[in-house]
Amino acid sequence: MIARTGRNNGGFTLLELVIALAIIVVISSGIFLAFRQPSRTALDQAMLQLQADMRYAQRMAVISGQQHAIHFDRANNMYRIMSLYPDNEIRRVYLQDGVELTYSTARLDHTIAFHPRGTATTAFRVRFAGGGYTRDITATLGAGRIEMHNAVPLQ
Repeated sequence: MIARTGRNNGGFTLLELVIALAIIVVISSGIFLAFRQPSRTALDQAMLQLQADMRYAQRMAVISGQQHAIHFDRANNMYRIMSLYPDNEIRRVYLQDGVELTYSTARLDHTIAFHPRGTATTAFRVRFAGGGYTRDITATLGAGRIEMHNAVPLQ
């Protein structure tokens, strides 16, 4: 015969329920924060891609001995990598959802070109916005140095 102690072992205590609820809240808040930041991550990825594409265009200009360029299209939220002579599109890059091309000091035709020496034809700044932040990429005239700047909160 089994002795009964008077305690029902079939359920959970209040302390066990509170601990389980606290664990669920912590995990849920972590998941919420992870899904709340995709625009910032998308912004960073877009800027890294643009920086790589600018360096690619710069390298191709040096290797081919002909100008290569990046043309920005704000209306379609994209840019094209191209060789200028002959006019030939190499690749189109559409920006991810949540990332927007907001500013460019490229030439009037919104093109950044690189000479066969690897230098930019003009100094420029390109700004992307997303996730409540902006990031800039600049190139210096003459040196052809391409720099990405830290994210800045939108004002």
